[in-house]
Amino acid sequence: MTEQRKIEKFGVGNLYPDIHPPEFSFFKEKCIDVALGYDDGFTFTPKFGNFKETEDIFDYLKKYLEDKELEKLDIRFDTLKTCIYQINPETLELGELLECEGSDVEYFEWNKQTKSFDEVDSNSLSDEEEEYFH
Repeated sequence: MTEQRKIEKFGVGNLYPDIHPPEFSFFKEKCIDVALGYDDGFTFTPKFGNFKETEDIFDYLKKYLEDKELEKLDIRFDTLKTCIYQINPETLELGELLECEGSDVEYFEWNKQTKSFDEVDSNSLSDEEEEYFH
C-alpha cells in the first residue's frame, strides 16, 4: 500500500479511498476465516458485510446456532494477520478480497450445557477430526 490518505474511524481497519480501486485493510487479527465442518464456512469481517451488527465472532456464532437450530457445532478459526478487500467508499460495501494471510489456528466446539464455545486442544484431535476441520 502506498502513502495514500487513510480514514481510521471504523475501529476495525483503515479505509484507503484514494487508492484505485479503493481498499479496506482490516487491523491484524480482526478477521477470522471460520470453517464449520466439511463444507461450510465464511470470513468474519466485523462491522462489514453479514457482520455489520457485531464485532464478536462468538456472539455471531451463538445466533448462527439458534437460527440453524443446531445442537452441535465444531469450528476452526484461522485468525488473519492480513485481510484487505476492495471497497466502495460511498456505500462501504466490501468487494473482491485482494489479500489475506492467516496466522494462529484454533479449534472450538459448542458446549450446550454451558451455552458457550470451548477451545479444543489441537494436539488431541484425531486424524479424522483434523480432516473435518480442513
